[in-house]
Amino acid sequence: MATKPFAAGDVVAYPYRWAAEAAEERSVDGAKERPCCLLLRLLDGTLIFLAISSKPPRDDQEACEIPPIERRRAGLGKYPQAWIYVSESNRDADLGLSWYLEPQRPMGALSPAFLATIKLAFRESVARGGKIVSRTT
Repeated sequence: MATKPFAAGDVVAYPYRWAAEAAEERSVDGAKERPCCLLLRLLDGTLIFLAISSKPPRDDQEACEIPPIERRRAGLGKYPQAWIYVSESNRDADLGLSWYLEPQRPMGALSPAFLATIKLAFRESVARGGKIVSRTT
């Protein structure tokens, strides 16, 4: 299947590995595929993914609630509520180099304006010690 490279804001299915799973050395391949947002494509081609969940964040997590119009744009309209988690992320290689990322069409994409809000919240969280789980070999 020919696909174009993912762009920042794209929402794709990805076997996200939560930081707690990594700390406890479990779910190496991610417990399940879930919607994730490609937040950044770094200059070296590395991708930064943020998890999306229909469950609200715990007290030890930071997340931004996704407004209804953004849920529809992202292909998440079936969820009555959804959050994008900014207190942790997965760092992975691009297509063809990743063990976990499959060629696919994005479910949808977040708007540039909402993505800018998410990037700012992520940057602030990283400055406070947000966790990055490396999925690269």
